[in-house]
Amino acid sequence: MKKFCFFDLDGTLADTDRDIRLAWKAALADMGLSCEDFDRLFVTGPSIDDMARRLFPDRYSEAFAAELRKRFGEHYDGDGFPSTREYPGVIDRVKAMKAAGAKVFIVTNKRFAGATAMARRFGWDGIFDGIYASDMYASDPATGKLAKPALLRRVMAELGARPEDSVMVGDTENDFAAAAENGVESVAVSWGYGTARERSLAARTVDAPGEI
Repeated sequence: MKKFCFFDLDGTLADTDRDIRLAWKAALADMGLSCEDFDRLFVTGPSIDDMARRLFPDRYSEAFAAELRKRFGEHYDGDGFPSTREYPGVIDRVKAMKAAGAKVFIVTNKRFAGATAMARRFGWDGIFDGIYASDMYASDPATGKLAKPALLRRVMAELGARPEDSVMVGDTENDFAAAAENGVESVAVSWGYGTARERSLAARTVDAPGEI
């Protein structure tokens, strides 16, 4: 077993899609925006910035993304995540890995406020050794908001985690690209939001939590 196990959140630990979509739609309504192809184009997992570029390529700017993040947070962070559900057996597997001596962490594109609120809601803050989100270093002018490859790189450096001692567990291309760029083995979960093509980018795919 690897010493450092990094888990994606959305689509890996929990099915968060419905609550995220509703918060997105509410945020867009607040901003007086509509996207005719939203339900077809939207994918849970990428960062708000990446999805904003995909949905509104002609309107996108850093200021636009910042406003969208703010509005999204107002609807999402405090709603209690009523439709979000843990994938059965995943947290039990995380606990077993930790009991066997692994250090377990969440590394997510989710905003830090939303990730930590969800961890409290489901009791994960007593299980994982740390939660790392894409915006948690945003106030550092040397880094700013980090894409997942850069986030994983920084987390590994802070923890002293060597690539050969680490694994990234996720469901989409974003997770596997982050792992590859840092020389880390990746494991795809088949129950998430990624496509078969995306999962093919991982070193291996698992169909049940016990296989991680």
